[in-house]
Amino acid sequence: MSISRTVNITCPSCGTKQDVRLYDVINVNTDPELKDALMQNMLNRIHCKGCDLNFRVDKPLMYNDPKLGMLIHWVPETEEMGREEILDEFEESLERMHQQMPEGQEAPNVRLVLTRVELVELIFMLEKGLNQRVVEYVKYSIFTRNPEKADPKTHRLLLNVEDSTDEEFCFVLQNTKSQELGQILRYGRAAYDSMIELYEENDGEFLEMFPGPLISARELLLEDAEFGE
Repeated sequence: MSISRTVNITCPSCGTKQDVRLYDVINVNTDPELKDALMQNMLNRIHCKGCDLNFRVDKPLMYNDPKLGMLIHWVPETEEMGREEILDEFEESLERMHQQMPEGQEAPNVRLVLTRVELVELIFMLEKGLNQRVVEYVKYSIFTRNPEKADPKTHRLLLNVEDSTDEEFCFVLQNTKSQELGQILRYGRAAYDSMIELYEENDGEFLEMFPGPLISARELLLEDAEFGE
């Protein structure tokens, strides 16, 4: 089931306070309309009664698709909690969950994302049966081979599943500050298929690069740059 709660929100423009309903968990099997709202950027969106401002409240959200066994936790970065703090807290919560599981029962596989666009990207990716680690390996290759076009410090690299074909993957660069979508980069599907064969034969390198729960080429490169300074 989906879980929501009533929260008193202050409008960032005029300061009007109002009670609104915000979702903490959405179950897309029981409430498919909430998935539609998420994909249309309408979930947890508020219309201010004072000034008519329409704004989205970014807060932790659990996306649950039991039919596909998909559990994704979106935890937005804030001034109070950066990605290191998010990762530490998330790892601790996973450890507590594993400890509380009945003996012999396997804990669910939970993915972690830090932005809404990455949540939507991952939903499309998993629904199409794509291997997230291999896709992020492809992104890592694109980032490292095209530093003048794709700088992880300033851009995200998103897989546009809908515009990809059987021959090519379509990736698009997004400016992390302006959120504007820019240059499109294409990657041969045959190369991805070859990597899938390598993954199936020996997934060790992929698991070592992206142990999870945050499977992200950009985050890995940012971490490498941070420790390399």
